[in-house]
Amino acid sequence: MEHDRFETVNQYIREAAKQAAATGGLAVPTIERFLRTSEEAWDGAGSGQFTTAQFQNNEAYLRAAKIAMRTLFHLLANLLQSEAQLVPVVAPYWIRQRIDPMVRGLVQGDWRELALRELGQRTFVLNFQGAKAAMDVELPPVTPRRRGPRQRRASAPSASAYSVR
Repeated sequence: MEHDRFETVNQYIREAAKQAAATGGLAVPTIERFLRTSEEAWDGAGSGQFTTAQFQNNEAYLRAAKIAMRTLFHLLANLLQSEAQLVPVVAPYWIRQRIDPMVRGLVQGDWRELALRELGQRTFVLNFQGAKAAMDVELPPVTPRRRGPRQRRASAPSASAYSVR
């Protein structure tokens, strides 16, 4: 049974990589490797010295990696029991109550309210709904950038024509 689960997870990783690579004609093994290791193994990643082509390639793979991670999250959710998926997200109010004593002990008085508000909004309990909420914050869907009135439309969108909201 455990072997079947590993096979299912491997299949989901391959499927997420395939779907993400298809959006930009990218190499499936490169995205699959990223999903398995978090290694950015594509041309130009992390070199610090980019040519324009490497920069565009890096942007395309980063977009695809984010798409692949979102896809993989939703595919892996199929492995959870439905009851686990329905446990509600823990509200910032309840998180704030738990961290209040720590903040009072560590944060200067005039910064406490700000620290409580910011920590409460950025802390997620990682049940399914909490993980989904955290993913929506950290990996928002990729959308085309809006063009200003003075920008001309190129014949084909460049890698910089897209951003993460």
